[in-house]
Amino acid sequence: MTVQQEYEQLKQQIGQYDAAGDYIGLAASMDRFLELTGQLYGYESPEYATTLNDYGGIHRDIGNYEKAEQAFLKSAEMIARLQSEAHPDYGSVLNNLAGLYRLMKLYDQSAEYFQKTLEIYKNSLGEQHFLYVSGMNNLGLLYQDMGRYAEAEELHSSSLALLEAAGDNPIAIATTLNNLASAKRQQHKLDGVAALLERALRMYEQYLGQGHSLYAYGLNNLASYYMDLEQYDNAAVYYQSVLNLCETLFGVDSRNYQISKQNYEIASRKAAEQRGTA
Repeated sequence: MTVQQEYEQLKQQIGQYDAAGDYIGLAASMDRFLELTGQLYGYESPEYATTLNDYGGIHRDIGNYEKAEQAFLKSAEMIARLQSEAHPDYGSVLNNLAGLYRLMKLYDQSAEYFQKTLEIYKNSLGEQHFLYVSGMNNLGLLYQDMGRYAEAEELHSSSLALLEAAGDNPIAIATTLNNLASAKRQQHKLDGVAALLERALRMYEQYLGQGHSLYAYGLNNLASYYMDLEQYDNAAVYYQSVLNLCETLFGVDSRNYQISKQNYEIASRKAAEQRGTA
C-alpha cells in the first residue's frame, strides 16, 4: 500500500469515527494521519498545519488539554508564517485556542483569543459569514462564564439576527436560542425565555429527531427553566425525558446519565414537597 492509499483509507476511517463520536478511535488514528500528512505534503505545509489543528481539537475533546494546547500553538505559528495572521485559517486556530482556554478557566486568555478571532473573521470573511457569527456566540458563552451576562445577551441576540437573516442553518439558530435564553435567565429576565427554549426544542426535533443528544440538551434547558420558576412537577417531567434519553445515548454508567438522574431526583423530591405528599 502506498502512502497516498494509506492516507485516503485512514481519512475515510477518521470520518467514520467522527460521525460515530468515537473519540478514542479518532485519537488513535490521528497520530498516524498526522505523520502521513507530513510525508505527503511536507512538515512545513498548510495541509500539515491544518491537520495539526484538527489533532489538537480531538485531544481537547477527550480532555488532553496540554497536548491540545501544544498542537494549537504549533499550528498557529505555522499558519501565521506560511499564510499570514490575516488568514481565516489562522483565526480558526485562535478560536480553538480560545475554546481550550475557556475549558481550562483561563478566561482572560480566552477572551483575548476570541476577540482576535472575531477581528480576523470580520476582515477576511465579513460579518455575515457563519464563522464570524459562531465566534460571536463563543464569546457570548465565555462572557456568561465570566458573569458578564448583559454583554453575552447582546452578542447572542446579534448572532441570532444574523443567523435568521441567512436562514440556512437551523441547528445553529436553535443553539443560539438556547444561548440567549441562558443569558436572560442569568439576569432573572424570565419573560419570553420559555418561548425561546420551546422554539429551540421544536427545531431540534424537526431537524434531528427526538433521539439526538441536542434534543436532550433542549429538554434539559426547559427543565432547568422550570426549576427557576419553582414549577417542580413540570421540571421533573422534562428531567425524566432527559434521563431516558441519556440512558439510551450514553448508558447508565455515563456522567451524563448520573447528572440527569440526580436532577430528576431533586425535581421529584421538590415536587412532592410542594404538593405536600413528601
